[in-house]
Amino acid sequence: MWVPSETNQEGGQLMTQRPPNGRALTAAYAASLLVGIGIVAASASGLASGVDAPYGDSSLVLVSRGADAANLVFVLPILLGPMWLAQRGSLTGLLLWPGALFYTLYAYVPYLIGAPFSGLFFVHVALVTISAFTVIGLVATIDAETVRRRWAAAPARAMGAALVVIAIAAYVGLTITAIGAFGDPAGEAATRPLAVADWALGTPVLLVGGALLWRRLPLGYVAAPGLFLVSGLGGVVFVAAAAVDNLGSGPQTEAAVTAVHLVISLVSLALLAFFLARARPSAPRFDDRR
Repeated sequence: MWVPSETNQEGGQLMTQRPPNGRALTAAYAASLLVGIGIVAASASGLASGVDAPYGDSSLVLVSRGADAANLVFVLPILLGPMWLAQRGSLTGLLLWPGALFYTLYAYVPYLIGAPFSGLFFVHVALVTISAFTVIGLVATIDAETVRRRWAAAPARAMGAALVVIAIAAYVGLTITAIGAFGDPAGEAATRPLAVADWALGTPVLLVGGALLWRRLPLGYVAAPGLFLVSGLGGVVFVAAAAVDNLGSGPQTEAAVTAVHLVISLVSLALLAFFLARARPSAPRFDDRR
């Protein structure tokens, strides 16, 4: 298991465990670069196509040319940024990196369900699959107890409760939307892809992660930065995608809906900044080249 280096009160180096081959996360870096290339390919294909292609009559805000633009402008840099920070020895970058990958996984599940069946299907499958396994591998490399000690000053119960409240609010909104689509084929087609991603993937992870942090379990501390990032990024992408689609011929989203997503995003990003600021002053660093 890979852990960041720490120093004791006298400035001496504490013992750390390092990967047997002396190179940590090489596969994760390579896989994440493939994910980045996939985002560029998928987004470029959608944006370079005609106004109505490749999504046909899709009325889902997150399966659209607006979503392609938002994924390219926001998701790609937020994936590459933590990777770069982690490569330079930043523990914060290492903790945000799985969140960026998880959001990529979450973002492309609706494409698998709602986008027309075409050659892009294989790109979307690769994005979902590679992101999922890379998240698992990354989280497995982090010494959760070290992270818990580093953020011991964070108000874990309050911030865990915040994640749980965000998840419950999402479930309420999803339920209302789903019930409203019952018996309406067009509404079902527009609702199902995002509803599946939220019900089966995005919201349960927020709920479980919040519960783990509320109980002050080490894995909760590891997951918290990435989950706040996922929640914040989700709102930003939704609002940006809706703005692009509303200006064009894509799905039209009501201003009230985008406003709710923006508020949740801002709250989540503020909580992320607050959590990261609770780290002990002597932030640990690691060296994956040793």
